Amino acid sequence: MRTLKFTILSLSLATVMAAAAVSPALGAISQYFTQASPLLIKLIVTLPGLSIIVTSLLVNMFIKRYESKSVAVLGLLLFTAGGAAGFADNIYVILAFRIVVGIGVGLVMPLSTALISINFHSKERAKLMGYSVAINNLGGVIATLLSGVLVSLNWRYTFAIYLFGLVIVALVVLFLPKAEIKRTASGIPMKMMREITPHLLSMFVVMVILCVLPTNFSLVATHYALAPTAWIGVLMSVLNIGAFITGMVSARIVDKMKKYTQFWTGIVFAISFWMISYTGSVILSGLGLFGAGAAIGVIVSLLQSQIALRCDNEHVTAAMSIIGAVIYIGQFISPILIAAIQSVFNWQDMRAPYYLAIAFSAVLVFTYRNVPVTVIEQEHF
Repeated sequence: MRTLKFTILSLSLATVMAAAAVSPALGAISQYFTQASPLLIKLIVTLPGLSIIVTSLLVNMFIKRYESKSVAVLGLLLFTAGGAAGFADNIYVILAFRIVVGIGVGLVMPLSTALISINFHSKERAKLMGYSVAINNLGGVIATLLSGVLVSLNWRYTFAIYLFGLVIVALVVLFLPKAEIKRTASGIPMKMMREITPHLLSMFVVMVILCVLPTNFSLVATHYALAPTAWIGVLMSVLNIGAFITGMVSARIVDKMKKYTQFWTGIVFAISFWMISYTGSVILSGLGLFGAGAAIGVIVSLLQSQIALRCDNEHVTAAMSIIGAVIYIGQFISPILIAAIQSVFNWQDMRAPYYLAIAFSAVLVFTYRNVPVTVIEQEHF
């Protein structure tokens, strides 16, 4: 059983690496493709989200025709193939490979949470949802640290990180059974959809806030010479370290904060982005990144587990597909929405996205009462 848990949780590594593996390299990529617009450069991080949105909504169709194990292997191989972007010398070719990465992640991501919901229940399920977020961010730590080192040599080398997908393929082939989740429903009853909608809306806002960091931090840090290029990846890994730590104990944190969980995570988000906006201080930036990560580790696992609690096994895969779509809609829209707001107000400050993230954090604070939280007494893993 422990081997099964480890294998299922390993699928979570691929989801965060879609963005984390290249986000520290955006500054160097921008300097190489000098004719490309800043928005085009940011799409390197967020474009996979567009194909993830479509694929995650269609993954239930694949699961009905093929074993979940085969779908997972296919997704991981596409994820790995996306690393070929490092050989490209055209920004649009790179973006095309980013779409391939997104298709791969779109196949894997709903499985990573659906397999938890189907194979484990109540207390253990909630805890494993937290572990899933923690493992997801452990992958982010590994990816951003390696990316920071590799980008100091050449930005192309950062795409080699996607070869790690082959390690996960080996685990899936060896240890993941042919799970029977083919009979899941393709849709969700309206009553159930109404129950999970507040959590989905909160997840959307959280992703808009979160994506401000991978799409802007490297660019802003490079512009203000906050740290040497190789250290930008190290700094960004602090975000994932914070999420990893709180993700491991998220169930206990929610048990303490209960219905106020979203309220306090919104406060932590706001304070964290305020600290990150001080681009002349590595210490404040590091603390802000850690704080934002800590908030992510709690709120994402909370929202996922709350949605799982409100769905039966027949509808859980469809629900997890919708979660995946919402997550990546938020990530994809984030830089576009931020750029649109800046354009409307002619706001040229590179730190403006940080200030707007603070404003979006306020949305979480003031709408927390609309997101019901069911707390389950937790047991040890």
